[in-house]
Amino acid sequence: MTLTKNDIIARLNWSRSTDVEPIVVTPILDLEDQVSASSIDVRLGKQFIVFKHHQTGTFSPIADFKKTINNYQEEIVIPFKNEITLHPGQLIIGCTFEYVCVPSDLECQVEGRSSWARLGLLIATATTVEPGYKGVITLELSNSGTIPIRLYPGLKIAQLVFHQCTHRHTLSKSDAEKKKYNCAIGPGLSKIHKDKHLNYFCSNS
Repeated sequence: MTLTKNDIIARLNWSRSTDVEPIVVTPILDLEDQVSASSIDVRLGKQFIVFKHHQTGTFSPIADFKKTINNYQEEIVIPFKNEITLHPGQLIIGCTFEYVCVPSDLECQVEGRSSWARLGLLIATATTVEPGYKGVITLELSNSGTIPIRLYPGLKIAQLVFHQCTHRHTLSKSDAEKKKYNCAIGPGLSKIHKDKHLNYFCSNS
């Protein structure tokens, strides 16, 4: 079941007298503008990870990962009222301006806004946010169009759609610690090297 506007607003305006958990999306600058019939609009944050294509030949998820990833990607901050240009075929990693807490009885889907999609902008390749997640949401921004796109921190970039789960999923402390990207305050470098059993299937060469 997809939560609609009244359900979303009720969860955002959570009261301790109810037995449901709140949806936390903060800061919301304009409730009426950001909450639509079945979603919450979120804005583009200031932190980005960009790729240094000219410095890296190939990338391995296990061979000297930390050194390789630092040669492959770098973190930058773009102040408000400034822009970052996304060229055709380019991928950058961004994040939402808002910090999000997903209740244990909901899962969240991140969807691109159609206004951006019509300009060639794709905003996410990993779109599911699990119950219990806390942090900003990472966005994989890619330009599938033919002209460069200027992106400005603070612009509405994506939509959060919440779905009811059949059961609550409460993370234990140990489970939360195993989550690679939980409690993020910015887009993080890839942690693919922490995947279990990776060494069984990959060569160090």
